[in-house]
Amino acid sequence: MAFTDQCDLYAAVHEDGINLVAQHVMRQRPSWFNYATQYVNDHPQLACSPVAHTIDVTNHNNPLFTVVGPIPILGADSPPVGLNFCVQLVKAEVDFYPGNVVKLPAPLNPPLPQQHLAMHVRICGGMDCPSEFLDKFLPTPDQSPARDNKQPPPQVVPPTRKLLCFCLDAFLVAHVAVQNVGGKPCLVGIVDGVDVVGIEPKGLSANINCYLKTTFELLLKEKLIFPISTMLFDIPLLSLATITAQLTPNPPIPNNPAIEDDQLKVFITLTVAP
Repeated sequence: MAFTDQCDLYAAVHEDGINLVAQHVMRQRPSWFNYATQYVNDHPQLACSPVAHTIDVTNHNNPLFTVVGPIPILGADSPPVGLNFCVQLVKAEVDFYPGNVVKLPAPLNPPLPQQHLAMHVRICGGMDCPSEFLDKFLPTPDQSPARDNKQPPPQVVPPTRKLLCFCLDAFLVAHVAVQNVGGKPCLVGIVDGVDVVGIEPKGLSANINCYLKTTFELLLKEKLIFPISTMLFDIPLLSLATITAQLTPNPPIPNNPAIEDDQLKVFITLTVAP
């Protein structure tokens, strides 16, 4: 049966294509996925995972990291002290039903349900633990908080020899639905479940899972939302008629958009009006 037997237009994207594009973007724009303090940025060998990048990044002197401020030591204010760190997204992949790329952990109830997709991201990070610095550290005298007329001393950030690194694997199950956003129908990703492997105790795991679920929900709705009007169109035909495209309803298409056969599919019906 042809893909257009029950519709006029058919479009699909394969998981292999999405994963290939993701890898390419991560290598072309590493600073979008790697965050570190200035010291780690200047000494990239300290990062928890080597930053994969293309030769163009080197040739054009593009950054490997987005530079962020040090982690402050709460309560240390004479002088204030911060610690070097880095956070890196080192792997990201998507898997459309039936699920043959991402191996879901038990809390997400594998196998992948019909009309769903799975995602896997690997996040590595690390922070400095400057034990030698503390032996030599001397507080700055006469820095009472009551003396508001004085500028606070500059933050002290100890140089780093090695970060204490770790890596986490986060998994997500989601589906795609049509929702009205701003009065317009849009394709929106809906998160069904998130799990981070190997986090204890349960309270900490629940907090991290909640944070990641909220993050993915917002990212899918803000960054990966597709107004149907950008895919569909009205075409005036020689001022005699207008061709209008819209998603094919159920019936005859039971799932539209559909997640199946390792693809995200969209079926479109054309109508002609005078």
